[in-house]
Amino acid sequence: MSSPPTEPADLLQTPSLQWQGSDFSISPSFLASDNGSLGLSSLHGTDLSPSSSVSDNGSLGPSAPHGTDYFLTKGLENVERKQYRDPEAFFRALRSQANKLYSGKAGQYAVFSPVTQDQLTAIERIRRDRYKGLRFHYFSSEETLIVKIIAGVVHEIASNEFANMLDGEIRDMGLRYHIAKMGATTYQGNGSTKEADCSWKPAVFRPFLTDWPTMVLECGVEKSLERLEADAHWWFEHSGGEVKIVLGISFSKTKKEIHFQQWEMRTLPGVYLSQGGRGPTRRVPLIVREFDIADGVDHQGSVMIKFERIFLRPPLQPPPAQSPPARCEPVQGAPVQDVSIKDVSVEVWNLQGPPIIDQVIPEGDFTLSPLQLSYYVTHVWFGAQ
Repeated sequence: MSSPPTEPADLLQTPSLQWQGSDFSISPSFLASDNGSLGLSSLHGTDLSPSSSVSDNGSLGPSAPHGTDYFLTKGLENVERKQYRDPEAFFRALRSQANKLYSGKAGQYAVFSPVTQDQLTAIERIRRDRYKGLRFHYFSSEETLIVKIIAGVVHEIASNEFANMLDGEIRDMGLRYHIAKMGATTYQGNGSTKEADCSWKPAVFRPFLTDWPTMVLECGVEKSLERLEADAHWWFEHSGGEVKIVLGISFSKTKKEIHFQQWEMRTLPGVYLSQGGRGPTRRVPLIVREFDIADGVDHQGSVMIKFERIFLRPPLQPPPAQSPPARCEPVQGAPVQDVSIKDVSVEVWNLQGPPIIDQVIPEGDFTLSPLQLSYYVTHVWFGAQ
């Protein structure tokens, strides 16, 4: 077993995923409403797979988005609010917390205020060069910056390898260049900006830098589960329903276990009214899949991704198989023609077509099976030794 890094704070310098190797952040102009509050904790843990009675149809956007206070406090109740002074003190505090986080003596979130827009710009300039293992969630009116520290090697392997599995499924369908992997790109919501661990969007239907992703991956330690819930709500609500899937991964190093959640927007039937009948339907973010995967322990969990939610189009159907041409039998007594090997090879090419270079599977929904996920978990903990 290899020894852990001697300088845990160096994990702050882990390079973030980028689209086609480029390094940029964007600020979409699409804004969503941010008033009201809706608690859905009682719905968590419910299996709302596509075969469920919950509908996928309905209007875009949730019926009652959370207020700003929810995103400022959810999962951060025990996090100390630090006063921002200058970039040097800011990064010094984060390096100290990273060391404690690596040894299990601190959480992975830090909150700083007041941070002005100009100060944030200065911080981001330094982060871009030296501290890419940080994720920012900034609230402009409140001048508050929430920082997620990448929680070591396990965090990086868990998020990157899961993203690689999804990329492999997309590549096997021959759609590698139909998807844009946006990495930790910054997105502009209603009064706040946020970055994910990884994100994807269809290159054809959302070609602009200001377009929201259709699928987002958020990763964190076991104690960050409530914060990952707030992250899922932020993506759905602030994108106005443009984000279709949020995948949440939280891990426990002591139990060698990974907890998986798949969030999607679903339409719930309206409540029964006293006068009879039902009220209007509601579009809400729900957990449609949730399970634990432990290294070396059998499980039945699987991940199913709807093709249309990622690519914003139905999957193309393969053309029907064509019957081979009828075989021509030689005529009795006909003269034998002198045929060269080249002529034969040309005839075979004409009948069978050119050789297949990249065999791809048909487009459609794809599933990460229990076996695939077991290999994934084993790889995560083996790589983190």
